[in-house]
Amino acid sequence: MMQKPKMSLTETHHGGILVAFYKTLAEVCGKGRGLEIFMTAARTYGARRGRRMALRALRDGNPLDVTSYFAYGELLCREEGLTDDGLFEATRGTVHERQTDCWWTREFRAMGCSECGVDYCREIDGAIFRGFNPSLGFECTQNMHLNGSCDFYFRSPEVDEDFMESYGKRLKPGQNVKREMAYHCADVYQMYRHIIGQAIPEQAGEVIKKVREMLAERYGEDFWPAVEAYDGTDFESI
Repeated sequence: MMQKPKMSLTETHHGGILVAFYKTLAEVCGKGRGLEIFMTAARTYGARRGRRMALRALRDGNPLDVTSYFAYGELLCREEGLTDDGLFEATRGTVHERQTDCWWTREFRAMGCSECGVDYCREIDGAIFRGFNPSLGFECTQNMHLNGSCDFYFRSPEVDEDFMESYGKRLKPGQNVKREMAYHCADVYQMYRHIIGQAIPEQAGEVIKKVREMLAERYGEDFWPAVEAYDGTDFESI
């Protein structure tokens, strides 16, 4: 039986994985081509997350609307996650989310790569949402790396003013759909490794080696065992 990893992974590590791939792809492939590969992996990763959420909702007999999107969100953000100054506000037909700071953003900046946040954060929420149900309305109007906040609008007819207090009732009593951050770190790493292996097979080994070295140097020797605890996981499965 595999021993429990010594390191507990957080949103900071998730952000670090993204920066490592962003920087390394630009170095190995050039900025233009590297960005295209990076963003292809980001969109595919986001779509997979959204698809898992949709499958759980459908399994439970729930519609693929914004209420289910919020109810079945996988991201487990505790004290290490989004900061306390975010806004979630529901009006008839629309949920408005605003975030002015988060631990992903802090790690992007700490690693000297705010441009990773500009590119990744303008796409990832929309990719998850489209993976869940592309017929719903979604808009990201601004990005905290360029403006003062990230602003998202989720639109669906059933949303009303009591939405934020009621969406959780879609789940069965005691049902847990969240996944710890180690799962998400392994998920995003696996997806980037897969896309890179498909897009640039001759250079994939070099990219992965550089990424692994960068992250081991930043987070220490216990980082990779924590990620690799999920080796063999089928991230397509719910």
